[in-house]
Amino acid sequence: MLRVKDLVKKYGDFIALKGVSFNVRRGEIVGLIGENGAGKSTTIKIIVGLLSPTSGSVEYDGIDFLKNRERLKRNIGYVPEFDSLYEDMRADEYLKFFASLYNVKFNRKLMDVLEIPNKIIAEMSRGMRKKLLIARSLIHNPDYLIYDEPFSGLDPTISLTLADFLKELSDKAILFSAHNLYYVEYICDRVIIMKSGSIIYEGDVEEIRGFKTYVVKTENGVIKTNEIERLIEILRNERIVKLDVEVGRLEDLYFELIKR
Repeated sequence: MLRVKDLVKKYGDFIALKGVSFNVRRGEIVGLIGENGAGKSTTIKIIVGLLSPTSGSVEYDGIDFLKNRERLKRNIGYVPEFDSLYEDMRADEYLKFFASLYNVKFNRKLMDVLEIPNKIIAEMSRGMRKKLLIARSLIHNPDYLIYDEPFSGLDPTISLTLADFLKELSDKAILFSAHNLYYVEYICDRVIIMKSGSIIYEGDVEEIRGFKTYVVKTENGVIKTNEIERLIEILRNERIVKLDVEVGRLEDLYFELIKR
């Protein structure tokens, strides 16, 4: 299990993270969402060892990551928001190079599954480059996948392909940040919402979907309520024209919390 506890990150007087804590278990996909500047990328960079926190801790399987970075990084697959690929390599050369760094055998199956063409990286589209980064993150078969905006700038077809691929990795612990709430709701088991360096919500996606809003159209107007007792009161005291039920959506919850 990945355990993040009381992370604080300060830049002078500015506090980027204000005591962030959460867990990610094996077999779980967790989405980290929030506005620009909420602290998502800072959190991810600390988790993968690119930044050091001002205080707090990160543990992988009970082992302190900040004191054992080199050892534990071998069990992490990381994809940054912006790629920095070796442009003059072919796709298989690039993956073979990283396989050699991890001292593992190169398996072309990842290229086949993700439909990555074996061409010069400089000639690849943004979507193909992102697929190559994800293949690189899996080359050493890590237990933990940490992705920063994996769907950013991709067309819907490639985004859906990647989303379905991630859903199949049921033996991994996956944490990714995203702005596109559709993909978070589509593949995540749990969601964490951040604002101004703090977590303002954490919960299961199924719980969000189970949250219902009753929309009652009466002769006097439209009334919305989430409470069954209030619904019964409306039905008893108003002349009803129409009754609808809206199933909870992550997008609605997100904007309600951000506005608060």
